[in-house]
Amino acid sequence: MLFKEIKILLSAVIAVFFLTACSSEDYAQIEQMMSAPGSKQAQAATLDKKEKAAAKNHVYDIKKKTMKEYFGVPYDVHDIELAFMDGAEDIPYITVDEAKDMLIMIMKDAGAEDYDLTLEAEDDKVTLTRETGYTMTFDFAEDTIEFYDYDAFLRKEENSPLMDVTSITGFNDKGEPEYLQATENSFERYGDPVMFYPGDYDIDLIAQDGEYYIPVQLLSDIVLSHFSINTLFNGENLCLVGAGRVAALGEEYYIDDPPKERSDELIDFNYKELCFALDALYGLKEQHDIVNFDSLFKQTGLIEPLMSKDPQEAGQALADLTTIYLDDKHTGFKGQSYMMKEPVTLKYGSSIRQTLDDKDYYSQAREKFYPDGIPGYEEVGNTAFITFDEYDYQDVDYYDKNEKAEDHLDDTVGLMIYAFSQITRDDSPIENVVLDMSINGGGVADGAAYVIGAFIGDGAISIMNPLSGALVTEAFKADLNLDRKFDDSDNLLKYNLFCMTSPNSFSCGNLVPSVLKNSHRVTNIGQTSGGGACIVHFMSTADGCPFQMSGPLRLSYTKNGSFYDIDQGVEPDFVIANPKLFYDREYISKYVNELMGN
Repeated sequence: MLFKEIKILLSAVIAVFFLTACSSEDYAQIEQMMSAPGSKQAQAATLDKKEKAAAKNHVYDIKKKTMKEYFGVPYDVHDIELAFMDGAEDIPYITVDEAKDMLIMIMKDAGAEDYDLTLEAEDDKVTLTRETGYTMTFDFAEDTIEFYDYDAFLRKEENSPLMDVTSITGFNDKGEPEYLQATENSFERYGDPVMFYPGDYDIDLIAQDGEYYIPVQLLSDIVLSHFSINTLFNGENLCLVGAGRVAALGEEYYIDDPPKERSDELIDFNYKELCFALDALYGLKEQHDIVNFDSLFKQTGLIEPLMSKDPQEAGQALADLTTIYLDDKHTGFKGQSYMMKEPVTLKYGSSIRQTLDDKDYYSQAREKFYPDGIPGYEEVGNTAFITFDEYDYQDVDYYDKNEKAEDHLDDTVGLMIYAFSQITRDDSPIENVVLDMSINGGGVADGAAYVIGAFIGDGAISIMNPLSGALVTEAFKADLNLDRKFDDSDNLLKYNLFCMTSPNSFSCGNLVPSVLKNSHRVTNIGQTSGGGACIVHFMSTADGCPFQMSGPLRLSYTKNGSFYDIDQGVEPDFVIANPKLFYDREYISKYVNELMGN
């Protein structure tokens, strides 16, 4: 036995020596030997090619139907021609030409007046080209979809930021400046081409009889979802629904007599498409140590209910995925499918449970000091407190003298305008300003941008897309005194500025403290914020369940030219250990005065 072990060890040493001594030419010869006809590697590659070729040679029985397309809530109704393959009437396909018309309709509705697409087909490839020159190419031979520049193809208009976290243009319908204005300090770095491989998931792009067909759900996942539009098909109608409008879905989607079971074809396609979409677009795969979602489903036992005929069981599995196994607070189940009879039972992972406990803890502490609710603006001695629990951005024209900001303190912009007017009034006693984000769970990025501009003047929000490598910094100023000018009179920099955070400060409630801290003009107090770097991405499944997840775009801060995401939260400069002290504003006023040496 000893001789055998020595022989094995000697063989291993010789092999290592051989490999380390190989020249580049030697490696080329080895690679050629491994790919030579008859080798196991070559046989596997040949078999794979044969299987793909056999799939491509399959002639589909294609049935076309003109059905109703409901767009938006309330709905605009259109006719749309859908195609169904080999009798699977619950998996709609659409021609690339129909997809082109759908995209133009959606973008025109969103206000992109110049948006247009042209279609060019050559052999097995079909390319959609935007008016800006950016392309999306379907390869029907290889079952791939390539974007020359994914971010540039998806952005609303050519003059929009490459990745735009806000929707503010800086101008009203009359072309007058309002609220926020981009500055020359904005920065963009374009990304690399992006290739999607649905064929690796056995999702077929079908070229037959002179037409080019793609699954509707595939278009929904890689394109429409970036415009916060999801497709929901119920066997009778195709609904295109915007983010946040799922609750308004009516009988057009929730039909009276839905199927009691999911078909075998739908089960198979739904699973593969879900794996594809999550692998491609879920923004925290690396942080969650997810190699791919097929492996995750097997490791967690979710694969069995996800493959169930029972739509209720499958929907519950999706809900469990979002709130137990992903557990990132931006990911969640948004509504039952048209086939489900009951709502799901929501169960939570440890992170979400901790968040809920933290919110209760801080809310109870606040109620002891403010049983009737905390005011949005309050002065205690020489300290002003600005407090809100969600960023909002309402359609109010504060430049109209008939609109008073104090009448809209539930609107972030209205609250900031009012607070600014009080802090900067003649004979104001205010020396310190505290932004209380301790129970702020996020909200609309437009409101967050306005707060940043109000506090530090030259504000900026940075975003990166690891999928493409693109980087953007949106720099801006805010108009606080409503003179339609963006100058040094529109910020609070001459005051002692503080931002108070807790584990409840999440998403935009985490973004703003990050930007303020990294400005080095604001002192953060309290406890580490709750994180949440990925922008919410609204999705749907092929069997009709809407959900949301952490998408590929990550909110970041920049230092020395590098982008760092903010998912870990923001550490305070000074810790306040007891949450009960957060709302004792006599204490906080005294505390910040001591920090400033007063």
